[in-house]
Amino acid sequence: MKAVKIILISLAVLFVAIQFIPSGIPENKPDDEKSIVNSSLVTEPILEQLRKSCFDCHSNQVRFPWYSKLAPSSWFLADHISEGKSNLNFSEWEDYSNREKIGLLEEIKDEVESGNMPLKSYLLIHRDARLNSEEISALLTWAGEATAQILK
Repeated sequence: MKAVKIILISLAVLFVAIQFIPSGIPENKPDDEKSIVNSSLVTEPILEQLRKSCFDCHSNQVRFPWYSKLAPSSWFLADHISEGKSNLNFSEWEDYSNREKIGLLEEIKDEVESGNMPLKSYLLIHRDARLNSEEISALLTWAGEATAQILK
């Protein structure tokens, strides 16, 4: 019984101690002229869908959940957000060349159509980010039309 108490106290002290290790979660930045929000390629309904299902991992406009302040989940989130933004950052859309934008739009189509995005692990907690068949179709149509517009 004494060993169990020592283990529990040790785990509690460890949990408190790891809270002082920085997570690396980036600060949100306001949208600026580089954001897809200001692009002629995106309509308001598509923008709302991107905000709901994509922006938390692929923009500088993250809705941080309550557990983002607690280690070790904050470390996982920081890594996840960093990886997502390294692949695509809608807040820096205008920094991409037209060739990169077309490639990203193709990736969006592939990932959404295959059901790989949004990630299943993300959808466990963010059920509102789940895409129904109409939303998937709208995003696929948008990505195709945006590609055609860039190629003009």
